[in-house]
Amino acid sequence: MRSERVEEYLEAISKRQKTEMPVSTSSLAADLGVSLPAVTDMIRRLEAEGLINYEPNRGVSLTAEGSRAALTTIRRHRLWERFLTDILGLRWDKVHDAACRLEHAISPDMEESLASLLSYTDTCPHGNPIPDKNGHVKDQDVRPLSEFEVGQKVRISAVVKEDGRLLRKIEKWGLKPKAIVKIKRKDDDGTLELKLDGQKLLLDKTTADYLMAICVSPGEEAADEEIPMSKLQTGEFGVLKSYTGGKEMLGRCLSMGFTPGSTVKMVENFGRGPVLAKVHDVEVALGQGMAARIIVTRMNPQC
Repeated sequence: MRSERVEEYLEAISKRQKTEMPVSTSSLAADLGVSLPAVTDMIRRLEAEGLINYEPNRGVSLTAEGSRAALTTIRRHRLWERFLTDILGLRWDKVHDAACRLEHAISPDMEESLASLLSYTDTCPHGNPIPDKNGHVKDQDVRPLSEFEVGQKVRISAVVKEDGRLLRKIEKWGLKPKAIVKIKRKDDDGTLELKLDGQKLLLDKTTADYLMAICVSPGEEAADEEIPMSKLQTGEFGVLKSYTGGKEMLGRCLSMGFTPGSTVKMVENFGRGPVLAKVHDVEVALGQGMAARIIVTRMNPQC
C-alpha cells in the first residue's frame, strides 16, 4: 500500500500535467507547499518505484502505473467531496481538505459502495470530472473562461482551484458550475466584463483562468435549469440535484431512495394533492410540499 505522501505527489503531477508537460520541480513544490529539496527526494523515490519518468533540468511525467494510481486517488477524493456536500450537507468551500484526508482511508470495496450511493455521479461539487473505476475520465470539451472572446455565451463547467476563499467569491458572484454568462468586454490585461442574469460583473484574468467553461447554443440554457420536482409534469424525467429543508428533509429523502444523481420519473402530477414519482424502479407517493423541496433538472425538456 502506498503512503499518503506518495499518493499526494502522484495526484499533483496528474493535475499539473494538463497544463505543463513535463512537470517542473518548481511547479510541484508550489502546488504541494514544500521545498525543492523535498521534491527532489520524493522524485528519486517515485522514479525507483516506476511511477514517474524524470528528465533532469526538465521535469517529471507519470508512467502508466503512476497514472493509474493518481486517477484512483483523484476518483476517491472527488467521490468524498460529493458525499460531504450531497449527503452530509457541507458547503462546497469546506470539503476539499476533509476529502484530502479521507481519500487515503478507503478500500476498493468502500470506494464502490460510495460511488453506488452517489448514483455514480460523474463530477465533484466543483464540476471537475470523476474518473470511473477503470481510470477513464469523461471527455470535457472545456477551456478556461479567459480564452473566450467578446460576444460568446458560455456555461461555467468547473472550478479547477479548490481554494476556500476563491470558492466563496465565486459563489457570491453567481459563477458556480452551470451558470451561463456572456462575454461583453475583454481588456488588454485579460479583465472580462460578463453579463450574468442581467447584471454586469468584472472578472480578473487570474480568476477567469480557474474557471472552465464551454460554449452554449441558443435555447440550450433551459436544459440545466434547476426546478422543484413538483414542477415536473406527468411523464417527464428529472435528475435529482439537491434538497431544501435541512437535515430532517435530507434523511426522509434518502430513506425513500431520492439520492443525488438519481433519475426520477413523474408518474402522476395533477398540480394538487400527492404526486407519484418513480425512483430506482420504485413508485413513491409524496405530498406537493415535500416534492417542492426536492430539486431536479429536467431531462430532454424539449420532448
